[in-house]
Amino acid sequence: MPPALCITGPCEICGQPAHGRHFGAISCRACAAFFRRAGKPNSKSQELICSKGNCTAAKDGIFRCKACRLKKCYQVGMNSSKFQTDRDLISNCFQYSNPSKLSSPQSLANFLGRPAMILTCEPENASTSKFVIDLSSLINKAVEVFNDPVYFPSPCNFENSLEKMVWALEDLNAMRFDTKVEFQTRIGQSELFSFWEGTFMKTVKWFSKFPEFMDLPMHVKLEIVKSSWLIWIRLDQQAQTANLQRQQFLGEDWYMSGEGRCMNLKNVEIDLGFISNYSKDQLGACMNLDQFKPWRLSIDELVKLNPTNVELNFMLIQLCLHDAQKKFPGEIRTAIEKLLEIQANNLHDHYVKTMKTPYYSGRLTKMMKILQIVEGDIRRQREIAQLVRVFDLFCIDFSNPEMFEFF
Repeated sequence: MPPALCITGPCEICGQPAHGRHFGAISCRACAAFFRRAGKPNSKSQELICSKGNCTAAKDGIFRCKACRLKKCYQVGMNSSKFQTDRDLISNCFQYSNPSKLSSPQSLANFLGRPAMILTCEPENASTSKFVIDLSSLINKAVEVFNDPVYFPSPCNFENSLEKMVWALEDLNAMRFDTKVEFQTRIGQSELFSFWEGTFMKTVKWFSKFPEFMDLPMHVKLEIVKSSWLIWIRLDQQAQTANLQRQQFLGEDWYMSGEGRCMNLKNVEIDLGFISNYSKDQLGACMNLDQFKPWRLSIDELVKLNPTNVELNFMLIQLCLHDAQKKFPGEIRTAIEKLLEIQANNLHDHYVKTMKTPYYSGRLTKMMKILQIVEGDIRRQREIAQLVRVFDLFCIDFSNPEMFEFF
């Protein structure tokens, strides 16, 4: 497992392996269950007093002193106000005491919080406990990159910041299309973690060569990158795939899946055991290969357009910043609007002054068509991700959930 991505460690109360965050603290299920019983205001455990006052768990993880165990729970931040009560009509005493407010009985699917299609195949080990993947070290790495001095090749003959972005992307894409590409046949925990870390840092380094972006406050830069890195890498991979397909190096069922790697969506083995307690077949609605049809559409259009590096970088900027602009208010939105205006002017200058092509509306229309296809696909993926969260299909969570809003 890459060091930048880790699942939470030992229980803060007893030291045994933790299973997620419970009532405000990282804990195992046993300590979480204990606090749910003992942390209630009317619990008899509230009256217990230990003569020592500093008992700890034994080597086997058993905490034999209830008073000290409860004290430890409070010390690490557990809070009884985080107990979830009155979540349904059956357990809601208020509803029973107010018959006029009773509604029609709920269905079994609604009461259990699962749709009918999940009820028929829910595994016995399904659990609401979450493994938390800590992304803080990735954020810290991004801060380090943004704080480092920015260097460009000498002599620097760039006309504007858009041309600097072209150099940055070419520098990041060390893999050239005439070199050997690794054919990936499996996606599991290590492959996915490696992909997340590698692609996030690639996006950060690309943004770090964006002069006007680097003038923004650090918190604004981080919010934009966290919001857009999955979007950025999607178009980057599709552009690389289109380039290889145009050269007939890849077939139509092959897609770039990382730096120097590609995979066949029909044959790749996907292991999601660390993400969900449900099987691949049970998650079929979320993992259906038909969801990749928009990829084929945008890749086909990229093959036809054969964008220049300047056009591709402009599309990356438009896709990421336009998406971020819709989500952030105030100063961030204002800053993004200025960045978009600057790059639109830079593209115009590139066509008119460098390419001597004042009539470029046709190519611009084709670029916007590709971006609309990608944006439509992203909207659909966010809808699927929302369903996954509503029905609690994954057993992992993220310390920065905004970075995986359509995962």
